[in-house]
Amino acid sequence: MKETEKRMLDIQTINIFGDEVFHFKMPNHTNWLEQIKQIIKIEDNPLHNFNTGPDEECHVKAKRTAWDSNLRYPAIGNLTTELIEIILKLINDLNYDAPNIKVIDSWVNWYKKNNFAVPHHHKGGGHLSVVYFLDVEKTNAQFIFHKDSSFQLIKKNDNKNSFTNFLKIIDVKDGDVLMFPTSLVHSVTVNSTDKLRITCASNFTVCYDNKRKDY
Repeated sequence: MKETEKRMLDIQTINIFGDEVFHFKMPNHTNWLEQIKQIIKIEDNPLHNFNTGPDEECHVKAKRTAWDSNLRYPAIGNLTTELIEIILKLINDLNYDAPNIKVIDSWVNWYKKNNFAVPHHHKGGGHLSVVYFLDVEKTNAQFIFHKDSSFQLIKKNDNKNSFTNFLKIIDVKDGDVLMFPTSLVHSVTVNSTDKLRITCASNFTVCYDNKRKDY
């Protein structure tokens, strides 16, 4: 190829498979926070001898309630119902092809000092994952999305951004909600403070409830 032809070559980049993450503030946050704190008081008090947390190890290296806490605790069930209303309005406003959604599971996490969550996804848990950040600002733990990629070209002399192609730290505040595909890998860094970090996670599946058409 001639030198002039090399200079004229138009090379463009295309963003492939960009995942969308939705971010909003949860209505009635103070009310939800107080109800969830009452659940933690019950589950975290050894005198009550009542703990629904799973016996098997999982990606959350912290205290948590059972996977199906939306069925065990009315407060969490009501919370997921309100989340469904918000998500369905979003789906309708943006004209997504998702006629209905249903909750699969929902649980509460509370991270004490030195607790964290390893990188993981919620595959097998439906289509959409939601994390509600109830009480997080007093801790220094961070919520991170990870790119699931085995290799990527990194530009020379770009040390400042070397890792941003693989990690995305989300600066969440109390009352924030993130909704993202269940396949998106995420983690929580170590809480090195003496303050409690409280979140609620839920998984939802997209449903087609109408009778199938005759194609």
